[in-house]
Amino acid sequence: MTPPPPDLPQDTRHRLIEAAILTFAEKGYDGAGIREIAQRAQANSALVTYHFGGKEGLYREALHHISDRKASEVASLPPPPEPGSPGAREVALQGMKAYIRAFVTDLMSCPAESEVDAAAMALIGREIQMPHPVSAPVLLEFARPYMERVLALLRVLRPDLDPDAHLRMTLSIQGQILHFRNSLGFIRLLSGDPDFPKDLEVLIQHFTDFSLRGLGVPEAFPQTRP
Repeated sequence: MTPPPPDLPQDTRHRLIEAAILTFAEKGYDGAGIREIAQRAQANSALVTYHFGGKEGLYREALHHISDRKASEVASLPPPPEPGSPGAREVALQGMKAYIRAFVTDLMSCPAESEVDAAAMALIGREIQMPHPVSAPVLLEFARPYMERVLALLRVLRPDLDPDAHLRMTLSIQGQILHFRNSLGFIRLLSGDPDFPKDLEVLIQHFTDFSLRGLGVPEAFPQTRP
């Protein structure tokens, strides 16, 4: 039996992953080469094959590294209620509000302070728009808990709708927030305010109200009920 390869020193591993993020963000998966990444990391290109299984393995590891860079507010939320359980509708309503707050907070707190941070955001943005077959399993692993949480909340809040309608509503809630985050630079240009949004609470409340009105949850707005 062939013994497993020795552990890669953390410093070298970190340099290779950061070099991969920078290179993949610039050139995409197909345009980036192992030798180029290794040279950027000041490491031997053989290490990529030896420790990551080649370019595919390094690409997946780079995406995992990006998704694990910070703790998720969404992951810390309590589980959605079961349909029909006592008080489920009110719990689901508060759960949807908490989810939108946590999702906005997660996205808006993504770092963009360094060249690697900016490249990481660009790489994820590209993958969201045009997922590469190599990245698909990682993207699904990352996104599935978000989607499943919203779908579970909708099954309580809108039990009258079929699964296709639940999916469309989930995509609408996620999409408006993702579009805002991915287009933030252009939105700031349009608004003429380089620091927009100055008050994150206002943005969170807007997305919450917009989503709940679109979902048709009248008890979320008792002051407007006849």
